[in-house]
Amino acid sequence: MTEVLMPRLDPGMQSGKIVEWLKKEGETVQKGQAIVVIEGEKTTFEVEAPESGTLSRILAGVGDDIIVSQPIAVIGGSEGVEAPSQQVERAKPQPTTTAETPIVQPIMSGDRAVASPAARRLAQEAGLDLSRIRGTGPGGRISREDVLAATSQVRPPAQSVAVASKTRQPRVMKKVKMEGIRKAVAERLSFSARNVVPVTFTMETDASKLVKLKDTERVGFNSFAVKAVAKALERHPMMNSSIEGDELTTYSDVNVCVAINTDQGLVAPTIVNANTKSLREINDEVVMLADKAKANRLTVEDLTGGTFTITNLGAYDIDSFAPVINPPQCGILGLGKIAYKPYASGEQISTRPLTVLTLVFDHRIIDGLPAAKFLQDVKRNLEDPESLL
Repeated sequence: MTEVLMPRLDPGMQSGKIVEWLKKEGETVQKGQAIVVIEGEKTTFEVEAPESGTLSRILAGVGDDIIVSQPIAVIGGSEGVEAPSQQVERAKPQPTTTAETPIVQPIMSGDRAVASPAARRLAQEAGLDLSRIRGTGPGGRISREDVLAATSQVRPPAQSVAVASKTRQPRVMKKVKMEGIRKAVAERLSFSARNVVPVTFTMETDASKLVKLKDTERVGFNSFAVKAVAKALERHPMMNSSIEGDELTTYSDVNVCVAINTDQGLVAPTIVNANTKSLREINDEVVMLADKAKANRLTVEDLTGGTFTITNLGAYDIDSFAPVINPPQCGILGLGKIAYKPYASGEQISTRPLTVLTLVFDHRIIDGLPAAKFLQDVKRNLEDPESLL
């Protein structure tokens, strides 16, 4: 028997949704043949059979949201031996405690429930038993809010109605379940916030030559930035690294992701081996990937394998911003708008088109000085755009 597992395309991916089964139970499948369509990290993709045989049992139905690394099907031998029943862990929101839901016992420390001093004082005033209150804090710690929630459950119905009548709630336009790309973005941001040690550097850059060359070459600012970053990554390989657990990996491939906003959410397709491509080739690829993103036609290959990311909000009048690192990558570069500002060159003051580069990097991987040198190289490359042609 061979299990078909929900794949993990990215360290931040927590689950995937079954979109369509391409094979039915009892059908023969060949190794490498697509058997199911999954909606995962910012795109839908097909999962192939890991072995040849019979699709003995399907463990998850269409629409099920399955946690990564959980089995979704079982493939038996060519004889079609039936697989045993299995339970698959589905990704579900945590149920909220209601008056009809039994309150879960909290984690205990010795003979006492783990609770904050404020929670203990409030529980004592309300006459509540802490051992019957579920803690939502780290390690099951009971907070003041947990006690307040438990207090509202034991009030008489008439009192609850009276309290509700004094509160005001905003009118709801709509409620939608967080899923698909929006859910993937939320999971990635949460993963990054929990695991990364971010440090932010900013550097003002003279874009005078870049503005002139951009118009004559008809190449987008993002394409210049991809090439400038790719050249800098060659000189600073530690910035072209990732960290997963206690393993640090430095890559020889320089694959630069470009963040693109779509109606479905933010995606970051990859320019593979950007350091070996010409500026024109990069620009053509950026345009092609942007078109695919807007048409929701990006593939798994388009969205994976990145080693560094750039994101540009200059078109939206943003001067500078600190983007969130795309895990498990080491860094991300934020590009602000190009605007004419006072510029001092020796004793001469004039106005020039300037932009702000913002580098956010993971301090676990690289220290401040080498990160600063990397950003200096990106700045030099953009200030001398002829070198990027």
